[in-house]
Amino acid sequence: MLITSSLKSLVLSVSIATLITFTTAAPAPPVPPAPAVSHLDPCGLLGAKEGKNISYHDVANCYHAIPFNNDHAATTLSTIHTLFDQFYIFKDAAMDPNLRAPFSSPPTDIIKRLETIGRTKYSSDYLFHDDIRRAINSLYDAHSAYSVECYSSHYFLNNIFLYAPVIDNVQTVRVYRDLAKSPQRQYENCLVRTIDGVDALTYLRNWVDEKGSNSHDAGVRLNAALSFQYFDIETKTFQNADSPFSVRSSLPPTESIKYEIQCDQAETFTLTEDWRVISLAKAKFHNVNTFVENVCMPHGAPEPAANSLHDEIKGLRLNMREEPAHYKRYLEYKGRVAAEAAAAAEAVKDAAPTPPPAPAPDQPEQQFAGADLIGAGEGTAFYHLKNQPDVGVLVYHTFNATPETEVEIISRGLKAFHDLGVTKLVIDFQGNGGGYVQLAANTVQTFFPSDNLLDTNLASDLRSTPAIQLLAAASFNKTLDIFDAAGYIDFNNQNQAYTDDSLFTQPVTYTRGGRTSEYSQTTTATTAIAPTDPALATFAWTNNAANIRILTDGRCGSSCAIVAHFLTYVYKVQAYAIGGNNGKALSMYSFAGGTVSNNQNIDKYYTELGLTSPIQPLPYTAKVSLPILEIYAHGSVVPLEYDAEIYPASYRMPYTTENSQDRHVMWGEVASHAWPTN
Repeated sequence: MLITSSLKSLVLSVSIATLITFTTAAPAPPVPPAPAVSHLDPCGLLGAKEGKNISYHDVANCYHAIPFNNDHAATTLSTIHTLFDQFYIFKDAAMDPNLRAPFSSPPTDIIKRLETIGRTKYSSDYLFHDDIRRAINSLYDAHSAYSVECYSSHYFLNNIFLYAPVIDNVQTVRVYRDLAKSPQRQYENCLVRTIDGVDALTYLRNWVDEKGSNSHDAGVRLNAALSFQYFDIETKTFQNADSPFSVRSSLPPTESIKYEIQCDQAETFTLTEDWRVISLAKAKFHNVNTFVENVCMPHGAPEPAANSLHDEIKGLRLNMREEPAHYKRYLEYKGRVAAEAAAAAEAVKDAAPTPPPAPAPDQPEQQFAGADLIGAGEGTAFYHLKNQPDVGVLVYHTFNATPETEVEIISRGLKAFHDLGVTKLVIDFQGNGGGYVQLAANTVQTFFPSDNLLDTNLASDLRSTPAIQLLAAASFNKTLDIFDAAGYIDFNNQNQAYTDDSLFTQPVTYTRGGRTSEYSQTTTATTAIAPTDPALATFAWTNNAANIRILTDGRCGSSCAIVAHFLTYVYKVQAYAIGGNNGKALSMYSFAGGTVSNNQNIDKYYTELGLTSPIQPLPYTAKVSLPILEIYAHGSVVPLEYDAEIYPASYRMPYTTENSQDRHVMWGEVASHAWPTN
């Protein structure tokens, strides 16, 4: 019998907070009536500011004033509990107490944590949702997340952006960017001695252990929290990214951060930086009730989407967690600010010196003194090192690019390298959060071709629970979705596609983290797009691990992790990992657990098959993401997500004040070490 809810035994022993008493508002004008704003209502005070001059306390007071709603909480917790109990592939593996280096994450029983939340008395609705978010973050799995829009309706920005370079073999914390830079304030590269009274590096390491959620490796979490650069496909340049430590979507614990800073040999001084607040709430509100109704609750029909049974587009499976809606609104905000700044600069253009001539239309603008950009696509960019002309750099900044199109771009870029006399490649995977497994499989085939397309696939499995078995029976040979066995290879039947749903109905029992559960048969799916250009096989790096190096900061996730794993573990390409904690090994990749889904898509699977869904709609506009398929290294019985021993890179290199600001310096360091010229 299908388990529709496993929360029946939970007791939600909670207290509903008392609403603040409103004062009587002044009489409203005739037409249109103005909303009554109480000066005692925290959300009324926040809404009255209409997104301008908002303080930290304005938002904090509003969030904490929203009363706990027992019915909403029960529905929310029931849905999340069902998702992680019935679908989450690492429900048991996450409880392993004996993870090896470079992993350092503690065991997490997500089911027990959710049950504890169900027994907790909450004084506000915000604290309940924040506890759920923190419980899911404690899995240290970037595929798993809880994003509730109303408590991400405001972003918090700190002017000080940090990084942790190594100078004379000593790792320090320094200012990477100061957004409040002025003639009186030049803090870039100044030493940060303490943060809130704690040694700065110790503070950051503790912070990423508590707040970081993208990797089991603390060094990767440190990299992800601090400043870094990303490739912008619009400008075709590397730009400074927002660091999660300094730009937060959730409410910080205090209104400011206190830094002790030392610039050069001057005396140390204390700098207190308040959080600046950006309102991303599109709806207006004038009290607690209308904040909940207009900002938190869903409105209208859901956004139209492709048939969810076919996983987004053309039956391709995504391995990358989609960014939440509030982050997209933040990017829109940044775009507006940048456009306004550009317009202001244009207004005073006549007073500025004459700029250098723009490059010809068919020539990309060059950013680096030591590397020429020779081409770029949606997910890749190609650089030629000037001082080492036999070295080309292929930047894979994302696998979330249209596979068929990007395959052709990669082929043209590699040909251009060959024509320039390039014989060696540095493949830069820094910050690559994953994307299409088809593009990942093609990448492996491009550098190490094989006639057997299964050579680019890793063994995988899913949970086999009552909820999944029901989906599998209804979808077999109809949908080719993640739960349709017809889309998988039957290893027990000469690697042919499954002819029934026995993939799920004949489960395998594993004991992980001290708990026993049933999983599907071991399987895989054919996903490779094989290169069709025979010229690729003639290049100096093809089938030649000695002429390829990988560069990563550990933020190479999902599909990127699959590629990095194949190149290093199977084909013995050496990898360089940059940053992390000085003196400690650093992972090449993170969150390698397979296909990710969410509450909305899983609910649609049931609806489109005419089944009763065990997933109740969430009362608030929110999304729960989680991985539902896991992969294994060749010959291993440990899921790759937790197979710590094969994660460390061959070499670890430090961030410096030079290479962190200029990517071509970093590439040159890798090339010089890998292929010395003397």
